[in-house]
Amino acid sequence: MIPLEIELKWRLDADGHAELQRRISELLGQPHVLEQTNRFFDSSDGRLRAARRSVRLRRENARVILTCKARGSVDSLGTHRHDEWERELPAAAWDVVPTELPEEWSAALAGAPLRDFGGFANHRLEWHDGPHLLCLDRSDFGGPIDHELEIETPQPQAAHERWSAQLTSWGIAWTPQPATKLQRYLAIVELRNRQ
Repeated sequence: MIPLEIELKWRLDADGHAELQRRISELLGQPHVLEQTNRFFDSSDGRLRAARRSVRLRRENARVILTCKARGSVDSLGTHRHDEWERELPAAAWDVVPTELPEEWSAALAGAPLRDFGGFANHRLEWHDGPHLLCLDRSDFGGPIDHELEIETPQPQAAHERWSAQLTSWGIAWTPQPATKLQRYLAIVELRNRQ
């Protein structure tokens, strides 16, 4: 059984991101800092994307994590629901194309080899707020910089009520982010390829 991940994704501007970092740190203490580098894989003919699936290697500080996601649903509040399978790998796995995938991902590939099609860097600050994990992200897509608050939670309605009210009281503007980081990265790559 592959777990369901539920997270709110909210877009911020650079000033809002900086102010939110200050405000959350005052409220919840200093964050856990993660420097993340992401690499994505698919077959050369995009079989995983066609099946609404993805494979990602992430170097996160000293750890290497293999993540397989199946795209699910997104609502108007920016609540994303998707299946997510993860496994920590040895550090040397960063330089190797992943081969051991869950059955559904292997079936979607139907024997086609994976290839690395790029990635991006992310600076993440994490705080725990009861059942909610707050992730304040600054993502560098190789030109454009995105700012985002992700809230991983088993209680999305409660998280939305608490944190939308909190950001409003602090005067921090946000909007729901309907696209995942992978979708935004792919849109940037597609735009570059057209130019």
